Amino acid sequence: MPTALIVEDEPEANKLLALLLQLRGYSTESAFTGVEAIEKLEKNPDVVFLDLMLPDTTGFDVCRAIKTRRETNPIPVVMVTARLAAENRAQSFRVGANDFVPKPYTPDQIFDALKAADVWRREMERHAPSGEVHLRTEAEGAPFAALARLWSLLLARTRWDEGEIRQLGLLLVEIGQEAIDWGRRNGISDVATLTYEILPQSLNLTLHDHASWFSSEAESSGNRLNELLAMGGFDSIERDPNENLIRLARVFPPERNS
Repeated sequence: MPTALIVEDEPEANKLLALLLQLRGYSTESAFTGVEAIEKLEKNPDVVFLDLMLPDTTGFDVCRAIKTRRETNPIPVVMVTARLAAENRAQSFRVGANDFVPKPYTPDQIFDALKAADVWRREMERHAPSGEVHLRTEAEGAPFAALARLWSLLLARTRWDEGEIRQLGLLLVEIGQEAIDWGRRNGISDVATLTYEILPQSLNLTLHDHASWFSSEAESSGNRLNELLAMGGFDSIERDPNENLIRLARVFPPERNS
């Protein structure tokens, strides 16, 4: 039987969500604080439903703790909160959440989140080595959810330690945010696409500019994109001005002899 961890400090709200999940065949565990939630992750739940406001911390911090550890990263996290501000939704995805359900929710929204969590788990089991992240301004949290998937794949498929992957993941999130912010300032929806491929020896990335972001960014904001790329520890950075592409590669460390 699949299991769900419900992190919600209001007892009645916790009980209601548990009843809905049990209707879909899940056994449930409840946590009422962030500390309790982290402790119960040892039971390896199949999905976590996480409130944003907790008495001892925030859902952002709990989600970040889940997603930055190799052992717990594959667990899907669904943020459930009454805070509807767009920045809270976006921040949820930036710290690695897989889905976002606003309160008050309907049963169908919870059931849809369960279906999406199951898809996430199956994708992680397949460990697909390549993908795309579409940096579009109207896509809300979708670009950051896609970057979170890349983060998870790096934890699952590479020899980098968790700290290195976290630094790279946060850097890619910042690059994505720069692109989206630039698109909003300039009224452009489709800014860029980041493609990735995880090979046996390296991570290869291609940033494809659809909207003259590269040149405008350099002129208007102190070459911020170049600064971010320089912080990435890439072994190669190749620019193709004719195709509006930047190709990046980072080689994995050699395997240690046992």
